Amino acid sequence: MKWKILIVLLILTVITAGCAEKGQESENGKIAQASEGAQNIEETGNSDAGVSIDSIVFSRTGALITLKEEAEISQVKISSVNNSAESINIGKTENQVFVAFDWKPNTQYKFEVITGNGAKSDLEVYAPEKPALKEEYATKLEDVTPGSIDKTTENVEGMIKFSPDSKYLAIGTQGGSLKLIELATGEKVWETQLVKGIADARISDIEFSGDGKRLIVGEDSPDAFIHCFDLNGKEIWKYGAGQDLGSDLDHMPAMKKIKLDSKGNIYVAASRACGYIGEKYKYLGKVYSFDPEGNLRWKFPESELMDSGVTWVDTTPDGKYSVFGTTNFANADKWKEGTVHVLDGNTGKEYWNYSIPPLKPFFDYTAIWYSTQITPDGKNIITMTSDGRAFLFNNSRSMETGTPEIGWQANISTPVVVSGVPIYGSANYAYIINNTLIFSIGSTFSKDKNNDAPIEHPNGNSIFAYDTDGNLLWKWRVDGYAGECAMNDRYLVVPISQNLVTEDRNVHGVYVFDISKSGGSNSKLVQVYNTKGITIAADISPDGKYIAALEAPARLDDGTALGEYKVHVLT
Repeated sequence: MKWKILIVLLILTVITAGCAEKGQESENGKIAQASEGAQNIEETGNSDAGVSIDSIVFSRTGALITLKEEAEISQVKISSVNNSAESINIGKTENQVFVAFDWKPNTQYKFEVITGNGAKSDLEVYAPEKPALKEEYATKLEDVTPGSIDKTTENVEGMIKFSPDSKYLAIGTQGGSLKLIELATGEKVWETQLVKGIADARISDIEFSGDGKRLIVGEDSPDAFIHCFDLNGKEIWKYGAGQDLGSDLDHMPAMKKIKLDSKGNIYVAASRACGYIGEKYKYLGKVYSFDPEGNLRWKFPESELMDSGVTWVDTTPDGKYSVFGTTNFANADKWKEGTVHVLDGNTGKEYWNYSIPPLKPFFDYTAIWYSTQITPDGKNIITMTSDGRAFLFNNSRSMETGTPEIGWQANISTPVVVSGVPIYGSANYAYIINNTLIFSIGSTFSKDKNNDAPIEHPNGNSIFAYDTDGNLLWKWRVDGYAGECAMNDRYLVVPISQNLVTEDRNVHGVYVFDISKSGGSNSKLVQVYNTKGITIAADISPDGKYIAALEAPARLDDGTALGEYKVHVLT
């Protein structure tokens, strides 16, 4: 086993969670086994001078060791049957340390602890099948008016984002409040009200700069500002898309999605739903790029607005390519809806575009919502249409030939006819983790009967994972509506809200997948944390140590509210 050792001091008020099963005796002391990551140890192994281990809690990235007595842990040794002891010098700490290492499920480990005065204690335990997930604290947010639990479009909204150094969490709320909290303590660093006194205005997206020194924030408001703050809460610059897209209180523009490249350049998708003008639904859209100091690098299109919406943008880390897709509920007159656009990320010049034809006879238009992504190397682009189709474009070949080339297509949740009614699973998000392509399918709808589906689509409320050749790797039935997922290079964190068909209220929460594990979704699903209300957003810290879940209340049929508006910080 390749050990990755990192020591982090945790000051916790809750020592353990879960329960343990007594194991068998060994010559070195008690062996404890448990099916959960948190273990209460009733008896310790060998100990000197009254020092004994109270608990060992396995998390995603290591184990938390807690002593029963107040003592300063100076050294920890960890060994298993197949590995010699690894010694870690800690220095002076409290009686609790977190030891980061890649443990294997159901493997016996020996933990040896040495305190500052030389006292020793050791304990042998079996690692659990899956790690624990426990709440460190919760941060309550402002009072909000719950939307109906029968409509995901009425869900309370909000955004959460960890800083690159995993020290801070930024929270943007439904009411337009932005706050920064310190993760270790849960204390608020600063808070500001960006959108004031305007109903339905909110924070729409949050991103940190790569060095973690700045916070980029977008808003859904009459001005549709994008703001840049330093970590002290001082605003450095801002830009409003409302001056281009126009605005009224019923149809406000929004900075929908923010992305940054490795140089700190910013890419923003801005859009405005204008509603019905006559018998036709109208969207307006534009894509912007700024340098780190807020200077406008380019707009696309340069001198006009697209008559389609843009709700997502992505870029390669080197900024070479910027990609987005267009959306609408009707046929656009010029800028065709359902079109993938590939731009030069440095100049905004378009390399190529491809308009995906409507899925006849069910739809007369094609919509691309939150899904157009490009692989970090720029070779492939993936997207989903709302009718349930997934596409991979070979960008390398398209650039060579000058002609858009589709690598493969998968009809994941396209319409099926049930009792004469066509139903489909609405395609929502697409993600790329290393070489795994993730497609998220949302609620089931029908073009007939006011979009009410008689049953759930076989692939509705599901996640599908493919490789770049189009082979299905695994899939998972989420049993609720999956919002925008969070990820690092190993974990996928899925926030789950209501299921409109089954109405199961017990599925709300965050679900954590370890993409590196072999096997299907059951083996990859390593942690679940359920919330009473709907879970509308989630994030995972870059070091993998923290998970944040944003819970929101929802209004039940009897008028009562289920859940609260708050952020759960989990380890």
